[in-house]
Amino acid sequence: MHYLQFLSLAVLLLMCNARKSVYRRNSPSLRRLTRNYDWEVDEHGALRPIINPAKVERATKNCANDSFILGTIMSNYNRHKIPGGQVEVSVEVWVQEITTISDITSDFQLDIYIYETWHDPALNYAFLNPCKYNLSLNSVLLEKLWTPNSCFINSKTADIHKSPFPNIFLMIYANGTVWTNYRLKLQGPCIMDLTKFPFDNVTCSLTFESFNYNTDEVKMDWSENGVQKMRDKMELADYELVDIHKIRNTEEYPAGYWHELTMSFEFKRRAGWYILQAYLPTYLTICISWISFALGSKAIPARTMLGVNSLLAMTFQFGNIIRNLPRVSYVKAIDVWMLSCMTFVFCSLLELAWVGYLSREEEPTASKALPCSQVAPKPAHPPPVQQSANSTVIRRQKQPKNEEESALLSLRDNDYGYIPPGFGLNGNLASAMKSFSSSCSCEPTNVVNMMLDEAETIPASTSSSLSRKQRREILAHKIDSVSVFMFPFLFVLFNIAYWQHYLRVN
Repeated sequence: MHYLQFLSLAVLLLMCNARKSVYRRNSPSLRRLTRNYDWEVDEHGALRPIINPAKVERATKNCANDSFILGTIMSNYNRHKIPGGQVEVSVEVWVQEITTISDITSDFQLDIYIYETWHDPALNYAFLNPCKYNLSLNSVLLEKLWTPNSCFINSKTADIHKSPFPNIFLMIYANGTVWTNYRLKLQGPCIMDLTKFPFDNVTCSLTFESFNYNTDEVKMDWSENGVQKMRDKMELADYELVDIHKIRNTEEYPAGYWHELTMSFEFKRRAGWYILQAYLPTYLTICISWISFALGSKAIPARTMLGVNSLLAMTFQFGNIIRNLPRVSYVKAIDVWMLSCMTFVFCSLLELAWVGYLSREEEPTASKALPCSQVAPKPAHPPPVQQSANSTVIRRQKQPKNEEESALLSLRDNDYGYIPPGFGLNGNLASAMKSFSSSCSCEPTNVVNMMLDEAETIPASTSSSLSRKQRREILAHKIDSVSVFMFPFLFVLFNIAYWQHYLRVN
């Protein structure tokens, strides 16, 4: 009984070992079979495979793996031999992002994916019965293959992204077609015409060609897709991408002809920032300078402050804008605007100077001193002065009326012509002092008589001098009245001409 149990246990162990050996020998095939099954639940709650005949046939047949294929095709491969003698390279570009456009250096930066496709008969492995009809490889093997050695000939910088490894993709198809993909960061030139700045357009371009092979060896052309955007709308802070053009040219060099593939990016400048920071503040500054026309001819200090502050504010705004622009020698649209607005403010200051000149206070002219020979001698006893009702001249009485006359009378006995301090604030005394410096100041008696007569007399020409001052005031008021309408009218005409010219579509 024990012998039978021992025998049955030995048989079971042998069967288990045989099953393990079968699994061990066929484990690759079994693993491939499990990848070709889709599982479902049967009526008993167990899992059963859904068999795809095409997958099973492909997994069970005897096919060549990737290592065998690469070892076979690379054993006799020559990377210096042009495939077939002449190669046609198809190029396709996908724009991932446009990062910056610099007005100072006239260039732009962008990230792109660039695809190159060509046929290399030496890499055909369809006869090896491959398990896969395309091999996905990295940049290490690409260095061992023939490539068209293409590059961007006008780029300032071109770098392959290396995070976390070089972003280079290589795929080889069974018929020998090679497909490469690079992820690049480029910096290229831009053509900027700032005549209409900030309402201008900017064109940036990059040219791609084979560096080593002319058209007799390598022919390059765009694919059907050409240049495409990975996002529908690409915008920067101050630019908007309008369109992308693809161009194919044949250029002549000393070594032959080369195909050049150019992708051109057209950008339109977004003028919103400049309108808010330059145009609207200048409108306000111009309007502030016009306020001085309503202040009248008496507020010259206030009007001067308004005009000078407006001119300084506009100069500061202009300097702040041109600081971020290249130093070009031609006139830009923003230059025309700022200089014209500064001219309007300067003209308002000239108008203020004219009005101030007309409304200034004129000092009364000093009486001319008579020559010594024409001065009548003073009588010993001056006759009394009578007052006539119809006379326009008021004569002095014998007795002094006020302190000023007493001081003037006291000068009769003053041989030195001395006037006490504090006197001379009156206009009559001021004219009297001027007569002291005349040619007859050597005779104190005659001088005193002249000062007394001038101090006690009201000139008959007062009415004419007042009317002349009034005429000047009226003229100044008319100039302000005309300027209130003329300056805005001319500024409106300037705006119509300016915006019509610079916003006109080319």
